[in-house]
Amino acid sequence: MITVLLAEDDRELSRNMVEILELEGFSVTAVESAEAAIRASEKQHFDIALMDLLMTGMTGVEAISNLRQNQPLIAVIIITAYATVDTAVDAMKKGADSVMTKPFKSDELIVTIKRSLAEKQLFKSRVDLDPDLVYSALANPYRRKALNVLAIHKGVKFMDLCRLVEIEDHTKFNFHLRQLKKAGLVMQNENKLYILTNTGQFMLTNHNIFNA
Repeated sequence: MITVLLAEDDRELSRNMVEILELEGFSVTAVESAEAAIRASEKQHFDIALMDLLMTGMTGVEAISNLRQNQPLIAVIIITAYATVDTAVDAMKKGADSVMTKPFKSDELIVTIKRSLAEKQLFKSRVDLDPDLVYSALANPYRRKALNVLAIHKGVKFMDLCRLVEIEDHTKFNFHLRQLKKAGLVMQNENKLYILTNTGQFMLTNHNIFNA
């Protein structure tokens, strides 16, 4: 059974989410603060944590590092009524697996949870894949644009990729490409053309926030 840790200080929303999750067959522990979520993670194993961004005391994002200290492989979804690309990228950089914007539909919640768990399973099965490295690489807009260009054009030469991403400093762009390669998102084929790896394609498909 999938175990869920829910930290949400809106009691009505929390009750509704618990009902939705339990109907799906999940086991849910609901708390009203990030601090309470951290304490719960010290006592019980959870597959995934749903953390409201703004609560009294510590924010959901601030709690991620503490949760991961207790349970390194826990998936984390940040829930917020004030989602922007910057907010989402910051949450991802600090360890969130996904960001959801309130209000959301029940099927959207379930799909996001299952997707985050599937991605976490991918990370577990790929010992060479560093989640922090991946999210750090995706935090830069030029790198996200490069991934989108490669998704459209497939194999691209370095100079053509510079032009399509609209960056004139070749040294700077070469650095960005090295970060994408280091994260396992991009590679060069036998013809020295840049292409997406399977992981790069997976992340682009499953993290629509990075299309921005």
